[in-house]
Amino acid sequence: MKRFFVIATVLLLFYACKPGVPKDIIQPEEMEKVLYDMHLVEGYVSNLPTPDTSKKVSAAFYKGVYKKFGIDSVLYNKSLNYYYTNPVLMKNMYDHITAKLAAAREKQAKQDEKRLKLVQ
Repeated sequence: MKRFFVIATVLLLFYACKPGVPKDIIQPEEMEKVLYDMHLVEGYVSNLPTPDTSKKVSAAFYKGVYKKFGIDSVLYNKSLNYYYTNPVLMKNMYDHITAKLAAAREKQAKQDEKRLKLVQ
């Protein structure tokens, strides 16, 4: 019985000491959503016809993303720097983001194809 308590205590301490993402950093699940929206904004802004328009419009879009998630640029950049120093976490997030972007692209292509069939 003593062994059980010793093993349970050791496992509990080991599990409790597991390092995680600090509280002052955007958590990975939320950061994935933020990065996904940021990439959508960057994709839209990069396709605008004139650079001056891009600069004017991009600030408003970025502020919209910050507002949507209740963050600011300081917290976003601090979190991004944290994830840059933790490449395994960043890779996992980008694997999910890439899959989500590919699914969105495929969905849009199907919608475009349906529209073309309706026009013909």
